[in-house]
Amino acid sequence: MPVVDTLRRYVVAHWRGEQGLGWSFWVNLVGLRAVIFILQDMVQPGPYQDYHEWAPMVLLAAVFLHGVVFVWQAVGVIRAGEAHMVDHGAISLHWGAQLGAIIAFWLTASYALNAWQMTNDVPAYENFSEKMDRERASKYRMTAQPGGALLIEGTLELGITRRLAAALANDTGIREVILSSKGGNIYEARGLARLFRDNEISTRVVDECSSACTTAFIGGATRRLKSGARLGFHQYRIEAAYDVLGADPKGEETKDKSLFLQAGVNPGFVSRMHAAAPGSMWYPDANELSDAGVITAIAD
Repeated sequence: MPVVDTLRRYVVAHWRGEQGLGWSFWVNLVGLRAVIFILQDMVQPGPYQDYHEWAPMVLLAAVFLHGVVFVWQAVGVIRAGEAHMVDHGAISLHWGAQLGAIIAFWLTASYALNAWQMTNDVPAYENFSEKMDRERASKYRMTAQPGGALLIEGTLELGITRRLAAALANDTGIREVILSSKGGNIYEARGLARLFRDNEISTRVVDECSSACTTAFIGGATRRLKSGARLGFHQYRIEAAYDVLGADPKGEETKDKSLFLQAGVNPGFVSRMHAAAPGSMWYPDANELSDAGVITAIAD
Protein backbone atom coordinates (compact mmCIF):
# COMPACT_ATOMS: atom_id res chain seq x y z
CA MET A 1 0.00 0.00 0.00
CA PRO A 2 1.67 3.22 -1.20
CA VAL A 3 0.27 5.42 1.59
CA VAL A 4 1.43 3.06 4.32
CA ASP A 5 4.86 2.72 2.74
CA THR A 6 5.17 6.50 2.43
CA LEU A 7 4.22 6.97 6.07
CA ARG A 8 6.60 4.26 7.20
CA ARG A 9 9.49 5.85 5.25
CA TYR A 10 8.60 9.25 6.73
CA VAL A 11 8.62 7.90 10.26
CA VAL A 12 11.92 6.13 9.76
CA ALA A 13 13.53 9.16 8.09
CA HIS A 14 12.69 11.40 11.03
CA TRP A 15 13.83 8.77 13.53
CA ARG A 16 17.21 8.63 11.80
CA GLY A 17 17.53 12.42 11.67
CA GLU A 18 17.48 12.52 7.88
CA GLN A 19 14.83 15.22 7.33
CA GLY A 20 16.77 18.32 8.31
CA LEU A 21 16.80 20.16 11.60
CA GLY A 22 14.28 22.85 10.67
CA TRP A 23 11.65 20.42 9.40
CA SER A 24 12.21 17.93 12.24
CA PHE A 25 11.92 20.61 14.90
CA TRP A 26 9.14 22.88 13.63
CA VAL A 27 6.94 20.33 11.87
CA ASN A 28 7.53 16.97 13.52
CA LEU A 29 8.05 18.26 17.06
CA VAL A 30 6.42 21.66 17.53
CA GLY A 31 3.62 21.32 14.99
CA LEU A 32 2.64 17.76 15.83
CA ARG A 33 2.86 18.42 19.59
CA ALA A 34 0.58 21.44 19.19
CA VAL A 35 -1.98 19.35 17.29
CA ILE A 36 -1.92 16.67 20.02
CA PHE A 37 -2.32 19.27 22.78
CA ILE A 38 -5.21 20.98 20.97
CA LEU A 39 -6.99 17.67 20.42
CA GLN A 40 -6.64 16.81 24.10
CA ASP A 41 -8.02 20.21 25.10
CA MET A 42 -10.97 19.64 22.76
CA VAL A 43 -11.92 16.31 24.38
CA GLN A 44 -11.38 17.56 27.95
CA PRO A 45 -14.39 16.48 30.06
CA GLY A 46 -16.70 19.22 31.29
CA PRO A 47 -17.02 20.37 34.89
CA TYR A 48 -17.81 17.51 37.29
CA GLN A 49 -17.43 14.96 34.46
CA ASP A 50 -14.76 12.33 33.86
CA TYR A 51 -13.65 9.46 31.63
CA HIS A 52 -13.48 6.99 34.50
CA GLU A 53 -15.41 4.34 32.58
CA TRP A 54 -13.10 4.78 29.59
CA ALA A 55 -9.89 4.80 31.62
CA PRO A 56 -8.06 1.97 29.74
CA MET A 57 -8.61 3.61 26.34
CA VAL A 58 -7.68 7.10 27.60
CA LEU A 59 -4.50 5.87 29.28
CA LEU A 60 -3.54 3.79 26.25
CA ALA A 61 -3.94 6.84 24.01
CA ALA A 62 -1.91 8.94 26.47
CA VAL A 63 0.91 6.39 26.55
CA PHE A 64 1.01 6.32 22.76
CA LEU A 65 0.71 10.08 22.09
CA HIS A 66 2.71 11.37 25.07
CA GLY A 67 5.10 8.45 25.31
CA VAL A 68 5.83 6.60 22.07
CA VAL A 69 5.16 9.54 19.73
CA PHE A 70 7.11 12.00 21.87
CA VAL A 71 10.15 9.71 22.07
CA TRP A 72 10.04 9.44 18.27
CA GLN A 73 9.80 13.23 17.97
CA ALA A 74 12.58 14.01 20.43
CA VAL A 75 15.03 11.39 19.14
CA GLY A 76 14.52 12.55 15.55
CA VAL A 77 15.16 16.19 16.49
CA ILE A 78 18.30 15.35 18.45
CA ARG A 79 19.67 13.25 15.61
CA ALA A 80 18.78 15.90 13.05
CA GLY A 81 20.60 18.46 15.21
CA GLU A 82 23.69 16.28 15.36
CA ALA A 83 23.61 15.86 11.58
CA HIS A 84 23.19 19.63 11.14
CA MET A 85 26.20 20.26 13.38
CA VAL A 86 28.33 17.82 11.37
CA ASP A 87 27.25 19.25 8.02
CA HIS A 88 27.44 22.96 8.92
CA GLY A 89 29.82 23.07 11.86
CA ALA A 90 27.32 25.17 13.87
CA ILE A 91 26.27 24.04 17.32
CA SER A 92 23.91 26.86 18.33
CA LEU A 93 20.90 25.52 16.41
CA HIS A 94 21.56 22.06 17.80
CA TRP A 95 21.51 23.43 21.36
CA GLY A 96 18.38 25.46 20.61
CA ALA A 97 16.61 22.36 19.31
CA GLN A 98 17.59 20.43 22.43
CA LEU A 99 16.22 23.25 24.63
CA GLY A 100 13.00 23.16 22.63
CA ALA A 101 12.79 19.39 23.14
CA ILE A 102 13.21 19.87 26.91
CA ILE A 103 10.39 22.42 26.96
CA ALA A 104 8.23 20.08 24.90
CA PHE A 105 8.99 17.30 27.38
CA TRP A 106 7.69 19.33 30.34
CA LEU A 107 4.57 20.34 28.45
CA THR A 108 4.02 16.74 27.40
CA ALA A 109 4.44 15.57 30.99
CA SER A 110 1.78 18.04 32.18
CA TYR A 111 -0.62 16.90 29.47
CA ALA A 112 0.07 13.26 30.34
CA LEU A 113 -0.78 14.03 33.98
CA ASN A 114 -3.93 15.78 32.84
CA ALA A 115 -4.91 12.72 30.79
CA TRP A 116 -4.55 10.55 33.88
CA GLN A 117 -6.64 13.03 35.91
CA MET A 118 -9.41 12.73 33.31
CA THR A 119 -9.84 9.11 34.35
CA ASN A 120 -10.25 9.85 38.07
CA ASP A 121 -13.77 9.22 39.29
CA VAL A 122 -15.35 12.60 40.03
CA PRO A 123 -17.92 12.44 42.85
CA ALA A 124 -21.44 13.45 41.94
CA TYR A 125 -21.66 17.23 42.13
CA GLU A 126 -23.77 18.72 44.90
CA ASN A 127 -24.26 22.42 45.27
CA PHE A 128 -23.15 23.22 48.84
CA SER A 129 -25.38 26.27 49.09
CA GLU A 130 -28.44 24.31 47.98
CA LYS A 131 -27.54 21.52 50.41
CA MET A 132 -27.34 23.99 53.30
CA ASP A 133 -30.67 25.53 52.26
CA ARG A 134 -32.29 22.09 52.32
CA GLU A 135 -30.82 21.29 55.73
CA ARG A 136 -32.08 24.59 57.16
CA ALA A 137 -35.51 24.19 55.56
CA SER A 138 -35.82 20.74 57.15
CA LYS A 139 -35.74 22.36 60.61
CA TYR A 140 -39.05 24.17 60.16
CA ARG A 141 -42.38 23.68 58.39
CA MET A 142 -44.93 26.00 56.82
CA THR A 143 -48.38 24.47 56.67
CA ALA A 144 -51.59 26.05 55.40
CA GLN A 145 -54.42 26.12 57.94
CA PRO A 146 -58.18 26.69 57.55
CA GLY A 147 -59.43 30.26 57.40
CA GLY A 148 -56.45 31.85 55.64
CA ALA A 149 -53.89 30.99 58.33
CA LEU A 150 -50.36 29.65 57.93
CA LEU A 151 -48.60 27.60 60.62
CA ILE A 152 -44.84 28.12 61.04
CA GLU A 153 -43.31 25.59 63.41
CA GLY A 154 -39.69 24.75 64.16
CA THR A 155 -36.50 26.79 64.28
CA LEU A 156 -36.39 30.16 62.53
CA GLU A 157 -33.56 29.40 60.12
CA LEU A 158 -31.77 31.39 57.44
CA GLY A 159 -33.99 31.61 54.37
CA ILE A 160 -37.34 31.43 56.17
CA THR A 161 -38.13 35.10 55.46
CA ARG A 162 -37.46 34.62 51.75
CA ARG A 163 -39.61 31.50 51.72
CA LEU A 164 -42.50 33.23 53.49
CA ALA A 165 -42.28 36.19 51.11
CA ALA A 166 -42.64 33.76 48.20
CA ALA A 167 -45.62 32.11 49.88
CA LEU A 168 -47.30 35.48 50.39
CA ALA A 169 -46.69 36.39 46.75
CA ASN A 170 -48.42 33.19 45.64
CA ASP A 171 -51.25 33.28 48.18
CA THR A 172 -52.62 36.73 48.98
CA GLY A 173 -55.29 35.13 51.16
CA ILE A 174 -52.94 34.54 54.10
CA ARG A 175 -54.12 36.86 56.86
CA GLU A 176 -52.70 35.18 59.95
CA VAL A 177 -49.52 33.30 60.88
CA ILE A 178 -49.49 30.84 63.77
CA LEU A 179 -46.05 30.68 65.36
CA SER A 180 -44.74 27.59 67.16
CA SER A 181 -41.02 28.00 67.71
CA LYS A 182 -38.43 28.11 70.48
CA GLY A 183 -36.32 30.62 68.59
CA GLY A 184 -33.66 30.76 65.93
CA ASN A 185 -31.93 33.42 63.86
CA ILE A 186 -32.75 36.89 65.15
CA TYR A 187 -32.22 38.51 61.74
CA GLU A 188 -34.73 36.16 60.16
CA ALA A 189 -37.14 36.87 63.03
CA ARG A 190 -36.96 40.58 62.23
CA GLY A 191 -37.51 39.78 58.58
CA LEU A 192 -40.67 37.88 59.45
CA ALA A 193 -41.87 40.74 61.67
CA ARG A 194 -41.35 43.16 58.79
CA LEU A 195 -43.36 40.94 56.44
CA PHE A 196 -46.18 40.75 58.98
CA ARG A 197 -46.27 44.54 59.37
CA ASP A 198 -46.03 45.30 55.65
CA ASN A 199 -48.79 42.82 54.78
CA GLU A 200 -50.98 43.55 57.83
CA ILE A 201 -50.81 39.91 58.92
CA SER A 202 -51.88 38.94 62.41
CA THR A 203 -49.89 36.55 64.60
CA ARG A 204 -51.11 33.87 66.98
CA VAL A 205 -49.44 31.45 69.41
CA VAL A 206 -51.16 28.22 70.40
CA ASP A 207 -48.33 26.53 72.35
CA GLU A 208 -44.96 28.28 72.68
CA CYS A 209 -43.11 31.11 71.00
CA SER A 210 -39.78 31.86 72.69
CA SER A 211 -36.56 33.79 72.17
CA ALA A 212 -36.27 35.10 68.58
CA CYS A 213 -39.81 33.91 67.85
CA THR A 214 -41.20 36.70 70.05
CA THR A 215 -39.53 39.24 67.76
CA ALA A 216 -41.43 37.79 64.81
CA PHE A 217 -44.63 37.67 66.88
CA ILE A 218 -44.52 41.37 67.77
CA GLY A 219 -44.77 42.27 64.08
CA GLY A 220 -48.36 41.04 63.91
CA ALA A 221 -51.16 43.49 63.12
CA THR A 222 -53.05 41.80 65.97
CA ARG A 223 -51.31 39.43 68.35
CA ARG A 224 -53.26 36.64 70.00
CA LEU A 225 -52.22 34.06 72.57
CA LYS A 226 -54.23 30.90 73.15
CA SER A 227 -55.15 30.17 76.73
CA GLY A 228 -52.33 28.08 78.22
CA ALA A 229 -49.81 29.07 75.53
CA ARG A 230 -46.77 31.12 76.45
CA LEU A 231 -44.18 33.60 75.21
CA GLY A 232 -40.61 33.20 76.44
CA PHE A 233 -37.94 35.89 76.81
CA HIS A 234 -34.25 35.76 77.75
CA GLN A 235 -30.88 37.34 77.08
CA TYR A 236 -29.39 36.82 73.64
CA ARG A 237 -26.26 34.78 73.04
CA ILE A 238 -24.20 33.51 70.10
CA GLU A 239 -24.71 29.78 69.54
CA ALA A 240 -21.06 29.05 68.69
CA ALA A 241 -18.14 27.42 70.47
CA TYR A 242 -15.79 30.13 69.20
CA ASP A 243 -15.56 33.93 69.22
CA VAL A 244 -17.60 35.54 66.46
CA LEU A 245 -16.07 38.79 65.22
CA GLY A 246 -18.47 41.72 65.33
CA ALA A 247 -21.06 39.86 67.41
CA ASP A 248 -22.94 42.15 69.79
CA PRO A 249 -25.78 40.34 71.62
CA LYS A 250 -26.55 43.41 73.76
CA GLY A 251 -26.80 45.56 70.66
CA GLU A 252 -29.23 43.07 69.13
CA GLU A 253 -31.34 43.15 72.29
CA THR A 254 -31.53 46.95 71.99
CA LYS A 255 -32.76 46.67 68.40
CA ASP A 256 -35.54 44.29 69.40
CA LYS A 257 -36.55 46.39 72.38
CA SER A 258 -37.07 49.20 69.90
CA LEU A 259 -39.38 46.98 67.82
CA PHE A 260 -41.47 46.18 70.89
CA LEU A 261 -41.70 49.86 71.82
CA GLN A 262 -42.79 50.70 68.26
CA ALA A 263 -45.53 48.06 68.59
CA GLY A 264 -46.89 49.90 71.62
CA VAL A 265 -45.49 47.63 74.35
CA ASN A 266 -45.13 49.17 77.79
CA PRO A 267 -41.55 50.41 78.44
CA GLY A 268 -41.52 48.77 81.86
CA PHE A 269 -42.11 45.38 80.28
CA VAL A 270 -39.52 46.06 77.58
CA SER A 271 -36.90 46.81 80.21
CA ARG A 272 -37.44 43.33 81.70
CA MET A 273 -37.56 41.39 78.41
CA HIS A 274 -33.95 40.26 78.46
CA ALA A 275 -33.39 39.91 82.20
CA ALA A 276 -33.38 36.11 82.22
CA ALA A 277 -30.01 34.42 81.70
CA PRO A 278 -29.33 32.89 78.26
CA GLY A 279 -29.77 29.37 79.62
CA SER A 280 -33.14 30.11 81.23
CA MET A 281 -36.45 31.66 80.12
CA TRP A 282 -38.95 34.14 81.50
CA TYR A 283 -42.56 33.26 80.75
CA PRO A 284 -44.80 36.16 81.76
CA ASP A 285 -48.45 35.19 82.31
CA ALA A 286 -51.23 36.15 79.92
CA ASN A 287 -52.49 39.00 82.09
CA GLU A 288 -49.04 40.57 82.25
CA LEU A 289 -48.61 40.22 78.47
CA SER A 290 -52.01 41.76 77.88
CA ASP A 291 -51.50 44.66 80.31
CA ALA A 292 -48.11 45.42 78.68
CA GLY A 293 -49.61 45.42 75.19
CA VAL A 294 -47.58 42.44 73.96
CA ILE A 295 -50.76 40.56 73.07
CA THR A 296 -53.97 42.16 71.92
CA ALA A 297 -56.32 39.30 72.77
CA ILE A 298 -56.59 35.80 74.18
CA ALA A 299 -57.32 33.33 71.40
CA ASP A 300 -59.84 30.54 71.61
